[in-house]
Parts: sequence; C-alpha cells; structure tokens
Amino acid sequence: MKFLFGGMVGRLAVAAVALVVALGAGWYFFIREENSAQDSAADITDDVKQAAQTATQATGTQAAGTQATGTTAAQTPATSGASGSTYAGKSYRIIEGQSEAWYLAPEKIARLPTSSTAKGVTKGVTGQFHLTANGLDTSKPTSFTVDLTTLTSDESRRDTRTQSALETSKYPTTTFTATKISGLPAEFTATDTVLQLTGTMDLHGVKKEITWELKVKRDGNILSVLGTTEFKYSDFGIQKPDIAGMVTVEENVTLQVQLFVQES
Repeated sequence: MKFLFGGMVGRLAVAAVALVVALGAGWYFFIREENSAQDSAADITDDVKQAAQTATQATGTQAAGTQATGTTAAQTPATSGASGSTYAGKSYRIIEGQSEAWYLAPEKIARLPTSSTAKGVTKGVTGQFHLTANGLDTSKPTSFTVDLTTLTSDESRRDTRTQSALETSKYPTTTFTATKISGLPAEFTATDTVLQLTGTMDLHGVKKEITWELKVKRDGNILSVLGTTEFKYSDFGIQKPDIAGMVTVEENVTLQVQLFVQES
C-alpha cells in the first residue's frame, strides 16, 4: 500500500510539473509579447490631418446650425497680458479615432524566470486642453477620458482578466484632470519638446495625483502629444490580473497616450 501511495504521489508530482511546463510553453509561444514604451511623439500623418479637417468641418456645420436658430455662440474672452508663449486663450481638442491609450504590463509565468511585456490598446480617447500664455487656463477643465471597456491586446484571455481586474462593468472609464503644466515653450516645433503635466487621475473609483511626462511636436495647427506615466495597481485598489494563477503581472504598470490634438 505504501508503495502504491508513494507511486501515486510521484505520478501526481510529475503530472503537476508537466502541467507547469505545458502552460509555460503555451504562454511562451502563444501569449508572450515583447513590447516597449514609445519614446517620441508620433508623426502627424495624412490620415490624422484628414480626420482633423473632417472634425473641423463637422464643428463648423454644428456652429452654423446653432446660430441659424437664433442662439448666439459663446465667445471666449482673450487673455490679457500674454507674454510667456503664443498659446494664450487657445483650446485644443483631441482628434477622436486617431488618438490612442495603452498599458504596458510586465508579466511572467509562475516558477519560470522568463518575463515579457504585454500591451493593451484602445482608441476610445476624448478630451480637451485649454492654455494661457504661462500654463493651463484654470477657468476651463483640461482633461481626457479613456474608455477602458475597449482595451484589447493580442490575447483574449488576458483581456478578460484585465477587464475583471479593472472592474470595467462598474468603472468603464478613467479620467485625468490636469492642474498644472510646466515647461510650456514659446512655440512648439517639428521636434519633441518635453513638458510635465500634473493632475488627478480617477481610476477604479480612486482619485490620485500623478504626473505625466509629455513629448510634444507640431505640424500646422495640430499637436502630437506622447504622454507617459507609471503607477502601482495597489495605488488604485486594483487586484493584479493573472491568467489561471499561472501568468502574473508585476506591481508596476506603465501607461502611455498618443494624442493628436487640434486647435479649436
């Protein structure tokens, strides 16, 4: 009996090891990703310019329709004493369908040293920026919102765990509201200008101050803005996602947004 019991334990142990190896092989070949952070603001392509033109035409049509009904369009007062930059009194609207947000999450299989970086992306990004000569126009909200329900990677099992961890059925979006911008230049150029944008991120029902590093370049009246920040899941009360307890993520996660914004 002891011999049989010992043999059974041994077979179970071997089966467990085989399962780990099989899951590891499956993760390595079918789930594993190699992604890295974007390091510069994206070029402003013809597609972006066309989307900006279409949005401008739609806005113009709406404004004309509003005025035709006898409603006077609101006038934005000019900011006096502008001397720090050329952005006094200007507002910028995110070009929808062209802008993106994504996470970069290091993940590994249990008991194996090999790791990789997963990436989930969404184009569901909306928002506006309002500037003065020396910073933000605090009379208007500068913010952007990301639709978390549309985050997708190249692996549906990962997406299911991510949606569950973020509880997107209860908290479908995250919104960042800016309170301070530093490093605003006299003018943006065709090469990256580095700025810092600080504010409050409302994620998973928790509000926390974070700072984004921004890299900004300009082409005509369109700005390309790459934003990067990092945080811990625990900062926002998020339970780290995993796949069947075998593939886990590290505590730190990187968020990036590639925004294309046009003067409005």
